[in-house]
Parts: sequence; structure tokens; C-alpha cells
Amino acid sequence: MKKLLFILIPFFLPIMLFGQQWYSMGAGVTTSPTDFYRGRVYCITTFEGKLTIGGYFKASNSTVLNSTGRWDGAQWQPMGKGVWSPTSTVGGGDSIGSAGGLAEYNGKLFACGGIDGAGGSYINDPTHFASSIAKWDTTDWYPLTPPPAPSGVNALTFAPFVYHNNLYFGGSFSLAFDATDTVVVSGVAKWNDTTFKNVGNFAGDFNSFGMWSAKAFVNYNDTLIAGGFFTSINGSPYGAYSGIAGLYDTTWKALGLGFNDGVYALTVFNGEIYAGGAFTHTRNNSVALNHIAKWNGTQWQPVGAGLNDTVRAFTIDSVNNILYAGGHFIQTGSGLTVNHLASWDGSNWSGVSGGTNGNVYALYYKDSSLYVGGSFTQVGGSVPASCIAVWGHSPLGVEELSEENEINISPNPCTSQLQISSNETVIKEIQITNVLGEFMQSSVIGNSSSVTFDVSNLTNGIYFIQIKTEKGTTNKKFIKQ
Repeated sequence: MKKLLFILIPFFLPIMLFGQQWYSMGAGVTTSPTDFYRGRVYCITTFEGKLTIGGYFKASNSTVLNSTGRWDGAQWQPMGKGVWSPTSTVGGGDSIGSAGGLAEYNGKLFACGGIDGAGGSYINDPTHFASSIAKWDTTDWYPLTPPPAPSGVNALTFAPFVYHNNLYFGGSFSLAFDATDTVVVSGVAKWNDTTFKNVGNFAGDFNSFGMWSAKAFVNYNDTLIAGGFFTSINGSPYGAYSGIAGLYDTTWKALGLGFNDGVYALTVFNGEIYAGGAFTHTRNNSVALNHIAKWNGTQWQPVGAGLNDTVRAFTIDSVNNILYAGGHFIQTGSGLTVNHLASWDGSNWSGVSGGTNGNVYALYYKDSSLYVGGSFTQVGGSVPASCIAVWGHSPLGVEELSEENEINISPNPCTSQLQISSNETVIKEIQITNVLGEFMQSSVIGNSSSVTFDVSNLTNGIYFIQIKTEKGTTNKKFIKQ
């Protein structure tokens, strides 16, 4: 029997690894047929175990969603009245707001974007007017603070991101309002669940329709990194911060030369910052980057041959150590056709089973499946899908996703240093055991979302690392070489 199992396993592994395929998710989402935008999914996350999306859309079939929705295993369900804009003239004046970003903070789900109101008993409910930001408390959407003067900001917001127990927003706003004050903010604002704070005044000279703001954030070695369409902070000369900057304590610092156009997406992969966007070179045009670049600690470097158009989103499969990129691009820089969706294994670019027939704006990897959002109508060359689809396992019957925290470890295999990071939670303690379950070493971290752990004293082999966070415990495997 043992011999039979040994023979069968290699034949089943390829099926498990390569048996993934494209699936639509119910009827997807749409606006009205006459609307220029035709529906877009801008963000994907999980909240309370439910896959949750935000964007610019009206409905899924006959179910009215108003730009937010949750998957119940068979179809998209509304979250109250969604988010709305009673003065909207797009889509035939159907009052659609837009949710450009979603993030969990202090047990609630926050949405930001083009939001004039959220939830309530009916569209234009005066008790649910909001100022570009709203929060979901598991039963309904609400403004940050109640009207008549709801807290928020005075223009579009993007990329909500939790860092050091505060919620950061990027946006084209110039003012923020809380229960006690009006705060001058420009490009980035910080919310502590009570008040807003200014963290720098962002400006720029990119051609971005006056939206010189942060569009993305990431935590890198416990430093907040902001990417966007800014080139100046706090009155510095244009180009001093060209699309990218790091917040060190209270001071923004440049990361090398920066870029010659804006940044839409940031992540950390194999211990390096990856940036994606509209840029093609570094700021001075000295290094060709082709819309995606990685930071090695001293300079920006190309990622293979790059991609041939704008990158809008990243996500990581931390089990197989693969970076996924989505956006406007059709090909890699070397001419490989990938159709808006590509994977990077650290050495080579590949397509993802035919990609999509329209732009990709959101990516989310969970439970061995890649969730893709955008403005497409078809995936994989033949599968109908309206703005949302999954590559991997069928979503039918999947009512809840796992609660395992998104913890990334890199490099894996490693030689001396292991980088452990999370975009979702705070790391408190780490413990390593060998394959026999014997304790090897541990460390109490405290409160950090990114840790460098010394494993140089371990002998070469396979180890298991238990990572305790404020949200629970995650177990992962790594190889010491």
C-alpha cells in the first residue's frame, strides 16, 4: 500500500496544481446599459469571512447593490442601501456612489471613494449623509460621525490603509472634518477613529487632473510607504518625491529617484517593495522600468521586461511565492500576450489562463483562488464574467473564506534572515519548530506588522513557524539553506 501511495501522489500533484480554471461569480455586477463606465470593481477584500467588493456598479441582475456587495456562495447580496450620491448624473442620474477602497479598522469595514451618503432607510436619507468615507458596522452603513456635520473629507478618497492603529487615506481632498475641527489636509489624511490629522501636504507636476495624491500604501519594515501622483511634499521642489515616499517617524523621505509618472499599486514581495503604475522610467528617464519596479534598498530596478501599459493592482500567493499584477496592459515588455493579468515567480512573467478582455483594477488571493475585479465582460477567452471572476476553485457554495491572516514570509528558501510581514494585522510572537515538532527558537515581537527574524543558527532543512497576531495564529513552512 505504501508503494502504491508513493506512485500515485506524483500523478495527482499536477492535477491539484494545474487543475485551476476560470469561474464567473453569479451575474457579476453592472450599471445601466447606457452608462459609459458599464460597471467597475475597484476593490476586493474579506470582512467577517465574507468576500466583499466595492466599485462603481448598480446591481447584480435585479438585486440592487449600489457599489458594495457580499458573496453568499451563489450570488451577490446587498449591504443595506450601499453607498450613494444623490446628486449623481452619471448612469442616467441613478444615484450611484463609488467605493474606491475597502479596509477593516477597529472591527468595522470602511469604504471610501465618491460617497455622499451610505446606508439608511432610503437613498438621500438625511441621517446617513457622508463625506467621501463611510463605515459598515455589520448591519448598515453609517457616516464616520452623525449628521448634520458628518466627519470625512471634501473630495474623492482612495486606498484606506491601517498603520500603527490609525487609518490612512489618499485623495484629492484639501480639507477634513471631524466632530471638533476642520483640518487642512492635502493628498493624505490620518484618522484615529475620532479625529483627522495632517501628515504632509502633497502636490505634483504629473498630468493627473489635479489629483496629486497618494493612491496606494504598504508597510515595509515598519515604515509607511505611500505611492501616487505626487512629486512634492510640504513645499519641496517638484521631483523631490516622484510618485513614492516613506514616512519615517514624522518625516517623509524620498526613495531614490522615484518615477516619471504616477503609482497605483504597492506591495512587498521577497523582501522588496514592488511598485506598479503609469510610469515607464525613473524620474530622470535613466532606467527603463515599464510600469513595474522593485526597490532593493538603494535603487529602483526593472522586474524582468516589465509590462506594456499601466499596472493597477497586486496580490500575492504566499504559499507558492507568486506575485500577480493586473491593469491596462496586454503584453509583457518582451511581447508575451497576458491580457491584463500576469504572474511573476521572481524570475519570469507568465499569463494567467487567457486573462481578461478588459482592464483589471482589483486582485485578491485567498484559499488557493485568485479573485479578479475590473471592467471586463469575459475571462479566459470564453467565460462570461461581468466585472468580477475567480481563477482557481469554483465559488459556488463558498459562503465564507478562511479566517487565516494574510502573513507573508520571504525569502523562502532563506539562508540567514527571514522577513515576516502582514498588511492586515500586528505580529506579536514567533515560534519555530523542526519537522519533529521540537522547539528551536522564539521571539516576543510586541506590536509590529513587519519583522526580520534571524535564522542563521538553524541547520539546513525544513521548519515550521507559528506566528501569533492580534487576530489569531498562522502556521507556515519554510526551508533553511
